[in-house]
Amino acid sequence: MPNLIYRTALAMVCLLIAELACAPAIQNIVLTTQVDSPGRPLNSSTVFSVDTPRILCSVSTAGLPASAAVQARWLYNDGVSWNTIREEAFPAASAAYIVFAVNAPAAGWQQGSYAIRLLLDGKESAEKGFAIKIDENAALPLINNFSATPGTVTPGQPLTLSWNVTSASRVAIEPDVGSVGAGGSMLLSPRADTTYTLTALNSGGIASSSINVKVLPPVTESADLAVADIFREASMVYYTVRNNGTAASRPSSANLYVGMNIVASGYIPPVAPGEQKTLVFGTFNWSYAYTTPATVCIDTQNENGPSNALNKCRTRALAGVRVL
Repeated sequence: MPNLIYRTALAMVCLLIAELACAPAIQNIVLTTQVDSPGRPLNSSTVFSVDTPRILCSVSTAGLPASAAVQARWLYNDGVSWNTIREEAFPAASAAYIVFAVNAPAAGWQQGSYAIRLLLDGKESAEKGFAIKIDENAALPLINNFSATPGTVTPGQPLTLSWNVTSASRVAIEPDVGSVGAGGSMLLSPRADTTYTLTALNSGGIASSSINVKVLPPVTESADLAVADIFREASMVYYTVRNNGTAASRPSSANLYVGMNIVASGYIPPVAPGEQKTLVFGTFNWSYAYTTPATVCIDTQNENGPSNALNKCRTRALAGVRVL
């Protein structure tokens, strides 16, 4: 009986080894920057520069089942673990060569170790590593100018972003812009405070410059009426209204108080920004014998918007009339 168990186990191991030996595997994996129309690689490398715009992986489908799915996982090692930066998949029957691709980030590649891991029907089948490096003999790009005019705007107000770079193979501006030429300008209208960063790349590395653009709160035009003066001529009480705001005022009302009592009311026509008008309580006669404090309040019905401003009212002691 022990011999039978041994022979059975040995047979199962042999079958497993045979199955693994016959299992299809992904082969002919080439990392490149160019392929021809069928997808064959036109060059081959495992080391790329930080300004490489796009890295390709050409995979031959020879020997793979037509029904199989080939999946690629692009990975980056941050020094602690492998992180997936892109995944894509194609059926093996789609072409004689499958081409996987990963584009460089806008700010260029980080130096370090990378890999592409290939899976066949969800099972890991092959892996190829590559590196991103800088050319230590190449000078960095030179950012001659990067400016925003004006540097402070209101929402919707355009600004001009200008730049000029030399010795760069790639230039990008973030956010909201992307890849640009070595020099130029464009109009932008940020809605909130924004930091624009220009990144210039070549094989020697990355140079960058940033600009902070401040977006002020929108300016709201409004009237701001104030009582500038109160005076008496004969038995008539006059008051002067000034508009300290940025918009013409609406028609509004005024009250004349003696103590807590309203003794007269008046009408204030529209007043332009910066303008002042002297008006009179025309139906009221000042008859107080002695000097008496009088108060004029305007915008009494909040015709130009609610306000707690102290300049809406003004108090002044008016001389009394002579008593015969």
